[in-house]
Amino acid sequence: MGQDKAIIKLKGAHLIDYPINVLRQLTNDVRIIGDPNKYAFLGLPVIADCGESKGPLTGIYTALKTSSTFSNLVLACDMPLMRLEFLQLLLKKAPLADVVAMRFDDGFLEPLCSIYSTTCLHTIEQNLQREEYKISELLERVRGSYVSEAEIVRLGLSREIFTNVNTHEEFARLSLRIHARL
Repeated sequence: MGQDKAIIKLKGAHLIDYPINVLRQLTNDVRIIGDPNKYAFLGLPVIADCGESKGPLTGIYTALKTSSTFSNLVLACDMPLMRLEFLQLLLKKAPLADVVAMRFDDGFLEPLCSIYSTTCLHTIEQNLQREEYKISELLERVRGSYVSEAEIVRLGLSREIFTNVNTHEEFARLSLRIHARL
């Protein structure tokens, strides 16, 4: 996008405020993985990446490496439509696997709204050493449990809750959808 999408404004709030608010409905232990200088204004603990950032896998590694809990919910900063009900469903499945993620009927996996256990650390370290930065490569090597589209439909949810923003055009479409709901 040519700018830090976490801090762009959507309906008067930073894009990152939306996932923070839904996470706060689950826990008081919300942390941000990123540059402490950029995100300190949010009033939450901000943890810099462990080593050079190689994308989202580095962020997941940092979250797990610095966590005091076994299971950790990882949620991207650019998912403003995420719903508490989905996160609760992930949490119910957390004891079943190393990773709990959404798997859509078309096979697409959503790795940036998932639960990762610290049992993934060794595999992530190996992937980083091999310069395998795709989260899909991690998911192939760990024990996964997946949420289906049928499960989210039963909760009254749709794929829309995973809407994220990677371009100015996607941001414009998201803004229009949100303003249309007012």
